[in-house]
Amino acid sequence: MKIAYILSQNSGGLPHYAAQLSNAVAKHADVTVLKAEETTADDVFTEDVRVLNTFKSMNISLPELRKFNFDIRRNLKALASYKNLRLIETIDPDIVHDPTGLFPQVKFYANRYRLDEKYPFIVTHHEISVERVPLSRPPDALEGIVDALISDLDIRHSIVHTENQRTVLRNRIPDSEAVSVIPHGVNDMFGDYDYEELPEEDHTVLFFGHIIPAKGIDTLVKAIPLVRKQVPDVTLVIAGNGRLGKRSREIIDRHPENFEVHDHFIPNDRVGEFFSRAALVAVPYRRQKGGTKGHSGTLATAFSFGKPVVASTAGEFSKLVGESGCGEVVPPENPEALAGVIADLLENPEKRARMSEQSTKQAERLSWNTIAERYLDLYEDVLDEH
Repeated sequence: MKIAYILSQNSGGLPHYAAQLSNAVAKHADVTVLKAEETTADDVFTEDVRVLNTFKSMNISLPELRKFNFDIRRNLKALASYKNLRLIETIDPDIVHDPTGLFPQVKFYANRYRLDEKYPFIVTHHEISVERVPLSRPPDALEGIVDALISDLDIRHSIVHTENQRTVLRNRIPDSEAVSVIPHGVNDMFGDYDYEELPEEDHTVLFFGHIIPAKGIDTLVKAIPLVRKQVPDVTLVIAGNGRLGKRSREIIDRHPENFEVHDHFIPNDRVGEFFSRAALVAVPYRRQKGGTKGHSGTLATAFSFGKPVVASTAGEFSKLVGESGCGEVVPPENPEALAGVIADLLENPEKRARMSEQSTKQAERLSWNTIAERYLDLYEDVLDEH
């Protein structure tokens, strides 16, 4: 079986997802990845994967927009470079799969070259908004408008990460049965790097990933002064690209001894360093209309390091974290409730140890070998129908 993967993003967690999926599937199939010249996952691909640097790199991401770091000329050239999707015809795969969510530039050029007519086209969606054009989130709204202006592709099958997402997507597409739920695989690749493994710090909480409002960083920052009343030496380590809001900065400036901020992209070979230090990983996402949050790369990484987690009840975190025994969940945007749980867990190493065991078991259940088998079965079913 020949599979062509389209990696349409060069930063964030999507390149990591695409690389790990490609590596796992390449153990059983002929895999080619079309990607940007530089991505955050370039050193993740194995020798089993044929990698083609097909597109120009861009810097269209919410963290960069919040920093006002946006090069219009560079990004227009990068978007235009997706005309190189035509190279898929030279590969002549059995399956074309975009595991990064079908961004507008991919949709446009796939339409132009009728790739969906020539090959079975599969898409993995990581986020499904209840609103096609979410006006409360301008960048997503703009993307939704552009997407709506492009003719729909004949998508043979769609993959999401949760049942809530499947319910929303089924209401939008002609064939409601052509949607499957495949969980997000665990980010175990970070453990393969030669990083500096540091001793776990009993009172250190880690927030990792894009520093954007949707991830609830402001709620977490507000919670720390409340935690310090019970745990005076609590430290919140913030590690990721983005810009903190004004109110969060004011709180951090008032309590500098309780915060450690690394507001820049964390290289792959340093990720393990931050997770090894953490006694607890926080995933305090905000509410999302319809509860359609699929998963979190931070959560997938916490599982890989066997870390206990405190999360909000947004999306399916209640199931992934609370019901699995990997941690505890609290209502979104509630700093008092979040502070109470964090303080309790930091002062209860036995409880954290039990959660760590369950987190490690989650990593085993969500291994990429297991995820790849489900994708391969799906590819076979699609080819049989085709």
